[in-house]
Amino acid sequence: MSDVDQPTELDLAVGSMITVRPDEDRAAYDEEYESVSLVQDHLRDEGIDVDLLAMPGTQIWEGGLPNMGALYQLSRLAVHLERGDDLGEVIEDGPVIYDDLDRAVTDIWDELTQTRFAHLVNLQGINSYFLPVDFAQPVWLPFENEDGEEDNAFFGSSYALQRELVELAPRLIASGVSHQAEAYRCLELLREATDRSISSGLPIIVW
Repeated sequence: MSDVDQPTELDLAVGSMITVRPDEDRAAYDEEYESVSLVQDHLRDEGIDVDLLAMPGTQIWEGGLPNMGALYQLSRLAVHLERGDDLGEVIEDGPVIYDDLDRAVTDIWDELTQTRFAHLVNLQGINSYFLPVDFAQPVWLPFENEDGEEDNAFFGSSYALQRELVELAPRLIASGVSHQAEAYRCLELLREATDRSISSGLPIIVW
């Protein structure tokens, strides 16, 4: 978990998607319950059976990523490892997001290629959730944002992400990635989040 005083570019929490209990604020609870219930129904239409209505107002863990570049670099490392590429250039680039994005990663985002690390690589930032249910491929659900514009929310599996991170960690170290590298520390942060999500039966919320 990151230092609470350290600025973060991405925040994570393990807890209920309903942020208030009915005895705290009934109106806010009813509004969130209705919204989350619709999400739950849409996920079931996608074959993902999950209870998102339990334990309202509960949050058991929070963490933060100081640098979004670390997540991007971690995705690059995963994809190039899978392809059998030398990681020297990716390691040398460091946790930086250049304007010219890595095609090995963007082709996965654009669904032009597939990866065994789909739940990690497709995590691009906010409006993302990992559910304490095991399913093979992430899903995206459309929603209307605060500006009234169409957007998509990302839903991955905590179980699948955990497996990807467990496989990836020793391969990174064997390929010359330091335990102290920001990308590796990002992996450890995500690993802790998945462990908490699975043990509690609560989703990971990314914003």
